[in-house]
Amino acid sequence: MEHPKLRYGLEAVPVQHQGRGYILLRDRLGYNDKPVLLLADFAPFLTFLDGRHSVRDIQAFFLRRTGQLIYSEQIEEMIRVLDENLFLDNARYADHVRRELQRFRDDPVRRMRHAGKSYPEKPDELRAFLDALVPASAPDTAERRPLVGLVAPHIDIRAGKETFAHAYAALRKAAPPAVWIILGTGHEPIENFFAVTVKDFETPLGLVACDRELAEAIIRRAPWDVRAGEYAHSREHTVEFQAVFLAHVQPAARIVPVLCSFGIEDWDTRKSAIDAFCDGLREAAQVCGKSVGLLASVDLAHIGPRYGDDFVPNRLTVQEHLEADRKLLGALETLDPDAFMAEILRDGNARKVCGVPPLYVLSRVLRGTAQGRVLHHDHAVVDPQGSFVTFAALAYEGGGPQES
Repeated sequence: MEHPKLRYGLEAVPVQHQGRGYILLRDRLGYNDKPVLLLADFAPFLTFLDGRHSVRDIQAFFLRRTGQLIYSEQIEEMIRVLDENLFLDNARYADHVRRELQRFRDDPVRRMRHAGKSYPEKPDELRAFLDALVPASAPDTAERRPLVGLVAPHIDIRAGKETFAHAYAALRKAAPPAVWIILGTGHEPIENFFAVTVKDFETPLGLVACDRELAEAIIRRAPWDVRAGEYAHSREHTVEFQAVFLAHVQPAARIVPVLCSFGIEDWDTRKSAIDAFCDGLREAAQVCGKSVGLLASVDLAHIGPRYGDDFVPNRLTVQEHLEADRKLLGALETLDPDAFMAEILRDGNARKVCGVPPLYVLSRVLRGTAQGRVLHHDHAVVDPQGSFVTFAALAYEGGGPQES
């Protein structure tokens, strides 16, 4: 504690309350769900919590900056609060991480984390909520065509409800596969770019079972250890949201949860290994003896101050980025992974499309075997400054993963 250091995975968000500025410090990694609120005056101190500066150093910095003396007890109290909330990189945090990793490994079920926040926690309330989005129907069996791929958002369900509804209405009307490989977006770096788990997923409507046989087949064919980053599933919402919809619309479906997380630099330098993972996944799906589909849980552009842009978006900004999305969606409809990546690389992914890895995997695995169509394309404003996220739903009909 003599030289405190903030740990990796924290996010600082400026907020206003009763005319006064604060910094909301929260944990992106999910080890602590409770944020810490600090006066904005303390924001400069955070840069000094790097493991090299002492309380006395911070005190001297504040005196030079403001001409005012801050008591060491005040700084120590701030450090104590950060420590209690597991925001410091120290033995206390390391011990907590070890316990959490062991707890996750020992549990055969991936427990739901976003019930009561992004969707209703009580089963009856959730059923009513989902029924309003995707009403039950009795489709004409003669018109049910095989569905082998689906793209759905992973934004908060209420924010993207119309687009979620289009995706899962298409599933309800189709002849769905017995197993969905859910390609979730990993929002944090994942060791070896992909993380497969063999856990069932808990939802308020019951467990969505993992197809362990297919999961193990994918793991065996992977060029890396794709269980190494498995703990990332404990906090990510991108598979959980799709599991909730599947529990309602196709409760007999089994899943293989796969988180995907690589940057465009990784794709450029490690493309052969990334493609090898895709090819192994395709082969495992081909020989498993079951009908298999791919479900990509993705959002598209992230624009505005919340995402690091130095401008406030307006209506024209939204239209500009929806139009840019359509070029991506055109490549995805035709399952052309090279054209898709060419669009992403054109501006170095300046639009911060966060679903690149799952969409690349889906388009590479299904290319030449199916045809896609855009079902819905929309955006949601996420803060008072007009920051927004775009997203879409697509459906793919065809024969499923085949040898290419």
